[in-house]
Amino acid sequence: MKKTIISILLAFLISISYAQDANYSGPGKTYVKSFWNQVEQFKSGKSSSNTLGNMKRALENLKDRDPQYNTAAMEDELKKWQAETDKKLDAAKSPEQRAADAKSSDYTGAAKNQVKYFWDRALQPTDKLSEGELEGNIRDMEYALKATKEKDPAYNASEMEGTLKKIKDDFKAKRLAEVRNTSGDRSKRPQEEKVVTDPTELMEKLFIDVRISVGSTSDLPEAPAKIESYKAKLNKLLLMDYTDAIINEGRNAKGSISGFSNSTDRELDKVGSYLKEAREKTGMQYIYYTLQYHQAFWDAAQKVFPEESSYAAMYNKTTAALTGIGSLEQLYAKAEANRIEYIKNTKLPAAAVKDANLEKVITNGFNKLYGAAHNVSALKAVLTQNGWTTLRNSLTGIVVGRQRSAKLAYKRSDGKCYLLPDYVFIREDYVGGSFINTVAVFNGLDGEEMLCENVK
Repeated sequence: MKKTIISILLAFLISISYAQDANYSGPGKTYVKSFWNQVEQFKSGKSSSNTLGNMKRALENLKDRDPQYNTAAMEDELKKWQAETDKKLDAAKSPEQRAADAKSSDYTGAAKNQVKYFWDRALQPTDKLSEGELEGNIRDMEYALKATKEKDPAYNASEMEGTLKKIKDDFKAKRLAEVRNTSGDRSKRPQEEKVVTDPTELMEKLFIDVRISVGSTSDLPEAPAKIESYKAKLNKLLLMDYTDAIINEGRNAKGSISGFSNSTDRELDKVGSYLKEAREKTGMQYIYYTLQYHQAFWDAAQKVFPEESSYAAMYNKTTAALTGIGSLEQLYAKAEANRIEYIKNTKLPAAAVKDANLEKVITNGFNKLYGAAHNVSALKAVLTQNGWTTLRNSLTGIVVGRQRSAKLAYKRSDGKCYLLPDYVFIREDYVGGSFINTVAVFNGLDGEEMLCENVK
């Protein structure tokens, strides 16, 4: 009997709540109606990606307009559909997205968004990506890694570093294999660009269909010719009567040009870090030709549309940046100076914790794997992680092992010393409730040169 009374009372309270919504005519009535309309969208199966957000906004606006209104029933309804939405989103996730979530789920620090952003890209299957998509992912991961270190210097980014290095190494090896496997047949080279003589087509090539970018370092040899080809199109257009071209394509061209200013600003923002960090000629060539591309683009924009003062300002901005970095020869000298300084400053980091047995696992493992085969010898290993990272199956979440990061210095037969900074781990398997099979894991001999005196 008691349970029956409670059930009737509960039903009565709920009916009052809904009746209150139906009869409510206070200052937040629009938001009440909007909220329950969104609920009906869910119930009828007609909800969209915006429905839940609309519910939240309606509830927030209602609280702001009428703080006295009892929103308990609405809060419960929102929680219910939030849970349903989360469930559907989780079910729709790919194995790679689930793996990315697992990689970043335990970390809640200042760089959480950057860490998640990194793994969302790092765990995408590379065999399903185009070359351009993979290059874009690598650039995104590089920036995410850099931002992570800046936002949270204490965060252990060694796994991110190792994963990025492996992806870059695999990509480099794939491209090298493609070059080695080609016959060099001239007929397989890209055909020469079609000669354009129509002013409207020239304007499209200059501002709408244009891709002002070096691309990747493998495209550097072609960059000077592409820049000259772009300038030639501009000179050809300027010798014509292109009044009709401006009438036909002027608006579209200006829209494209305005959108391109952000791209130029991003490249200009990178100049300082390139000059400071680039240690190879290709790195300096990349920034040099990239600035030339952008300068040529804004030169064309200011000459075809002289009424737009912002275009001239962007041309002056890129010209000043290009003048400021100097000639290629000066940039090469800067790269060499950077390389020497980098070697001087490359050192083994302080150990996060000392463990002679685990350090010996690393040095012995390195010598066994590479020593005789490459005439190298391990000098010193340090543990860079105080504790272990649990490894789980990306699909089931079951613990499969654990690992901790390290770094190692070694010497080659030429007497020079090198630091193996990335992807050095101690790993153990989880079998029968215990961690066993302690081994060292490496990813090649791509070490960074350092002064032997810095191995301390």
